[in-house]
Amino acid sequence: MKKILILVDKIGRKKELFAQLISERLEQDCQLILARFEDLYFEIDGKNIHVSIKDTPITEFSLVYFRRAGDSYSIIAGTLAICLKKLGIKFIDSSWQELGPLGSKFTSLVKLSLAGLPVFPSIYTWPTNIKIYADNIVRKLGYPFVAKELSMQRGKGVFLIKNRGGLDELPLVDKRGKENHFLFQKFYELDEEYRLLVLGDKVRVWEKKVLNLPDEFRHNIALGAREEFMEIGNLPMEFEKVAVEAANTLNIEISGVDIAVEKGSRKIWLIEANRGPGLTYDTTISSEIAQLARYLKDEAKD
Repeated sequence: MKKILILVDKIGRKKELFAQLISERLEQDCQLILARFEDLYFEIDGKNIHVSIKDTPITEFSLVYFRRAGDSYSIIAGTLAICLKKLGIKFIDSSWQELGPLGSKFTSLVKLSLAGLPVFPSIYTWPTNIKIYADNIVRKLGYPFVAKELSMQRGKGVFLIKNRGGLDELPLVDKRGKENHFLFQKFYELDEEYRLLVLGDKVRVWEKKVLNLPDEFRHNIALGAREEFMEIGNLPMEFEKVAVEAANTLNIEISGVDIAVEKGSRKIWLIEANRGPGLTYDTTISSEIAQLARYLKDEAKD
């Protein structure tokens, strides 16, 4: 039996009537299911994608119809469209895959992971469903795992979840009553972390983030880490390859790419590729401003 999924922002009398009228006019071998965007659950692990809706794998559907997304669900709709295209599942309207720079951090991670870049195994679901899918999250990632608030920058809103209590205590609603969205990732002990400034198709500056605080796992300058700017001639080729490919995958010409080296295995992980990266304005220690000025000048040439 074929299954058609209709996704809406919220379910009410009119949308239920709409689904009923459509269902009555389908062939008997075709089943229609009405669900909300916030019921979606995403897992990415390398090029492997798992998406489900109310515990039903999205791969069971022959067609997904984005009926109503509105402003609140446009990002999750666009992220789903990228996944559906990869999975070979038809969806309407196909324009949903053209999110451009409007997606979330998770949207970017989906694109990077599907491109074969070394992204941490990650999970996303709507804030109201985090407790519902808590067992899935723990089973997939194990303790400890990392929770990252999608709207925050500079290492803020990042939590190391060591037990179920830590998950239950996440601030899912802010002081204004607005929902906080979280991305969950597998935790790896990292030996080193670097920020690479990609301009066009080349890394022009790279720095090492050195932890200064005990028991701090976030390599972030705003949280006390120290910057050590490195000689560009000593940049490992593998670092440059990952950073440039990440920026190109997201169609970002000016990007700050965070790369980490795992303890023991020395495996390279891509943390994220940022649009509009933070820069060090002290030109006595960093060449970022000079390199950016040179790049902009070159790009402005006829």
